[in-house]
Amino acid sequence: MTKCFRNYLKRGMLALMLSIAFEFSFGLIEDIKAQQPLIFNESMFNTMLINPAYTGSREVFTVNALGRRQWVGINGAPTSESISANSPLRRSKSSMGFNLMNEHFGVTSRTGFYYNYAYRIKVGNGRGGIRNKGRGPGIGKLSFGMSGGFDLRFSDWSNVVTGDPINSDPEFYYDSGMKFEPNFGAGAYFNNDKYYIGLSIPRFLLWSDNPKEQNNELSVRLGDIAYYLIAGAVYDLSREVKVRPSILFKWLPNSSFQADFNSNFIFKDRYTIGATYRTSSSFAVLAQIYITRQFSFGYSYDYSFSELRGFSSGSHEILLQYEFGFNIKSSNPRYF
Repeated sequence: MTKCFRNYLKRGMLALMLSIAFEFSFGLIEDIKAQQPLIFNESMFNTMLINPAYTGSREVFTVNALGRRQWVGINGAPTSESISANSPLRRSKSSMGFNLMNEHFGVTSRTGFYYNYAYRIKVGNGRGGIRNKGRGPGIGKLSFGMSGGFDLRFSDWSNVVTGDPINSDPEFYYDSGMKFEPNFGAGAYFNNDKYYIGLSIPRFLLWSDNPKEQNNELSVRLGDIAYYLIAGAVYDLSREVKVRPSILFKWLPNSSFQADFNSNFIFKDRYTIGATYRTSSSFAVLAQIYITRQFSFGYSYDYSFSELRGFSSGSHEILLQYEFGFNIKSSNPRYF
């Protein structure tokens, strides 16, 4: 990638951020709260979805596809898909990537596109690690990232069935029309061959889905912003078995705190089996297999112990990942 093209991408991100700020200044956008990104059980295999600073951390051009069907058996339950790609830039400390996401819940559909940029620097000196680039134990890379993009949202409120079908609520007579909703996020991420930790705000803004709030008033509620903390490590249990514990904390100061506790067992650097407990009363099992050294397939199933258990058979999720330009030795593979 040429220097000219890299500069173009950077300027594009800056222009997007400035355009959002310009709209804020003149109050041209709608009521805003904290926007939540898509959440997947297998986000530890595609961390860029919740932390833009992860962009390029796998050191090769990587493409991921994720699909989730949540609360199967409940009408209007969320469904979501995501396609993402990211790569370090050649002879540069910068990385770039993008996320294309789609979700449907109830009468609302949302499609979003986000561009990610990360600047990654080596921490400490020394040799060792992947390709002897200073990534041994105790030495790693610290990255700072930003994401910017937009969602296109459509809510068909006329399909809502109210309690009184004869004298229905006039708020639900019409659909919302197509809404253009810009957004942005930021994060920091540190990793080496043995562990990682990251902090991020994937979405700073939430555009209201309430038909009574389809107005032009601007409201920013910092207490509704969702903060994400992730951390994990990998340990050798034997020559052929490793364990990879990880955590994910999501905190909304004005409403909730959620924690995911995960543990994956890796066999022969090819097969992964794990489980996740979520404090919102759900439990998930997952598996991943490297079909080739570049291509992997993952599946996850989670079951809710909340009141939903009487109405849903659970949630299903599929992950596909492909790494181009694979040149990492099998004796030192990537775990995150």
